[in-house]
Amino acid sequence: MGYEFKRCMALMCATGLSVCLLTGCGGKGASSSEQTSSKATVKPPVEIDDSSAADAPVQQVNNIGPFLQKAYEILSGNKYTYKCTLTSTENDEKITIERYKSGNKLYQAQTTSLGKRGFLSDGTKVYEFDYYTYSYTDEGSVLPDVIESIVKENLPQTNSHAAPQEGESVEEYTYMGDTYITIYDFYFNDKGALLRYTTTYYMEGFDDIVETRTMTEFLSSVGDENIFSPTFAATMTDFSAFSQTDRQTYCTDFCTRLGITDQMLTSNGLSRESFKKISYSDFLGLVYRYGTDTGGEDAKK
Repeated sequence: MGYEFKRCMALMCATGLSVCLLTGCGGKGASSSEQTSSKATVKPPVEIDDSSAADAPVQQVNNIGPFLQKAYEILSGNKYTYKCTLTSTENDEKITIERYKSGNKLYQAQTTSLGKRGFLSDGTKVYEFDYYTYSYTDEGSVLPDVIESIVKENLPQTNSHAAPQEGESVEEYTYMGDTYITIYDFYFNDKGALLRYTTTYYMEGFDDIVETRTMTEFLSSVGDENIFSPTFAATMTDFSAFSQTDRQTYCTDFCTRLGITDQMLTSNGLSRESFKKISYSDFLGLVYRYGTDTGGEDAKK
């Protein structure tokens, strides 16, 4: 997997157009002919011809279909529970994702064989936490949900490669980036309930990446609201509390335990000196990129 491609995938996640939070996105090489064939089926957004009505106000067309709009109504409500399993062509492991909202509180986490990692907004602070490194920060950020992002961005509906099964309805939406294309296919049952959705990433020079999220719960309620309490802060290492010297020492020791070399640091534009000011997300990115083969127990020693 190319590092530049990972950076591009991380950018897509950050914009909210994907919830591939912590999934380790990547890509393998592909011929340009394969990529051209895939991209040729994508219908780009239609440009409005306002040459004959230059002074008239332009009213934006609502591209969102009735089924996705119904799902969005749950996510834009006061409370919801959203659980799914994630599989990917880039990862054999089945990942579980859970997301809860209650008023201005929001919690999201994913669980893999390495443990749980996610974020929590308790109404006053945003925490990021990671059970592999057993650390957290209270200077985190919230990732928007993909459905919310699609509706707010009013992405155009397309019809390129969706494959509904018998008795299903499908709505497809396409995001056209400068150097990549992302297609979302949402599948619903005969009552309009969301069953699953796929996210397909196209990028020149790489094989397509397909993520499938299968819904296990999608409710306009929350069970145990203790989920919004940052209980992990009582036992985990507070990354945001470090001085620059302590942060450098902590990161250096951690990399040594996991076998992350100076050459690996250099290839990512980092050095032991830069550990003094490294962000929590960049630190976790480094650990998950190079240090996860040793297992979680080595991380917590």
